[in-house]
Amino acid sequence: MSMKRGLFYTFLTQAPTLLMYFVASTLMTRMLGEVGRGEYALITNFGALLALVMGMNIGVGITYFISRTPDHPASAIGTATTLLLLNIVAVPLLLWLLSLSGILSNVLMPDGREHWAYWGYVYMTVVLSLVNSAVAAVLLGTKRFAALNWMSMLSAGLSALGMLVLFLLPDERGNDEVFPLVLQVTAIASTLVTLVWCVIYAVNVRIPPVPVWSWRVMRPMITFSAVGHLSNLVNLINYRFDVWVVDQYKGAAELGLYAVAVGLGQLLFNVPEPFSRVVQPYLFGQQRNEMLSRFKAVARLNATVLTVLAIGLGLFAPWIIPLLFGSEFAPSILPLQLLLPGIVFSGMAKLLAQLVIQGGLQRFNLMATTVAVIVTITLDLALIPRWGMQGAAVASTLSYAVGLAILLGAIRQRMGISINDLFLLRPSDITSLLRQAPWAATR
Repeated sequence: MSMKRGLFYTFLTQAPTLLMYFVASTLMTRMLGEVGRGEYALITNFGALLALVMGMNIGVGITYFISRTPDHPASAIGTATTLLLLNIVAVPLLLWLLSLSGILSNVLMPDGREHWAYWGYVYMTVVLSLVNSAVAAVLLGTKRFAALNWMSMLSAGLSALGMLVLFLLPDERGNDEVFPLVLQVTAIASTLVTLVWCVIYAVNVRIPPVPVWSWRVMRPMITFSAVGHLSNLVNLINYRFDVWVVDQYKGAAELGLYAVAVGLGQLLFNVPEPFSRVVQPYLFGQQRNEMLSRFKAVARLNATVLTVLAIGLGLFAPWIIPLLFGSEFAPSILPLQLLLPGIVFSGMAKLLAQLVIQGGLQRFNLMATTVAVIVTITLDLALIPRWGMQGAAVASTLSYAVGLAILLGAIRQRMGISINDLFLLRPSDITSLLRQAPWAATR
């Protein structure tokens, strides 16, 4: 599949995917209320943190090496398999050690949710996430965009279906009963998605995932992934630090209100995801700068769509949030509006970071995330105790702006690439994309 056609179909799947994730988030919030939504944010943030720490950014490494050497993918797949097997053993040991620390348990897990089953849920989400990301990276490196698009919709659809079934059950349960049920539904949906990923891998890739234990074979991919991994770790703090600070200073109820604002805003993160996904294997596999003009067109499309959606969401938030979640979530409106510019900046940076990686300047991704996280930590500690979730939103937006500015500076100064044509969509971009539509192909 060509890059333009891959972009068209990937972009086409975003509307139903976003809608289904939106439905799932709305139903879950209605069932849990502000306290339960805050608890859910804490436990899922913990799982995301651990998956990122243990994942070693190996997904990007898989895609990079398979894209550059498509005829020899076995070593990349074997390296990923080795790391997965090590994590299956290492993650429960790490969770056990964390559970022994009262201080860390209090920060990472919701109050009163220290039962072993909740730790087991975190373990399950980490392992399933690692499997899913590895398989997706292999398919991405081999440019199997159709499978990736269908899996995005399947994941969103199962989540929405599970929450709808739970929502329609008789409403005679308190939060202590609903919260475990929400986790069970999420666990079932995640397990089904992983099983389908495994089937798709077996059908499409057909390379046995045999572990590789030779450091000589593993070293190139692990070395490449290491800098990106450190950048991702720093960036995760940038994404998640405010959640823990809001919980510690303002409690689970305000965290639940803030989680609704963050959840709605982060739906827009699904916009750069397909663009980044489709561009990666072509960008990493290029020999010169033959991809640059097409990359800029994609960057313009990404930035424009993000901006338009953010403006629309910000304008209609005063009606959308009370209508969907109830009047008790009205305080989430202002934090969402303050956070949306930062979501746009972050979505732009996600795509531009791929160009920086291709140019061999991963250190600037690390620099951008490091400076941004310093801004986040400083402003969170200064603003959240005083302004609560509004302060958290302001801190996030400013830190995302700083990170984007550093990436743009690296692209302009270090790579010598003009940046003034990366933001606004042109009529020619729309015409080019429409030429790839199914109806255009039949003419």
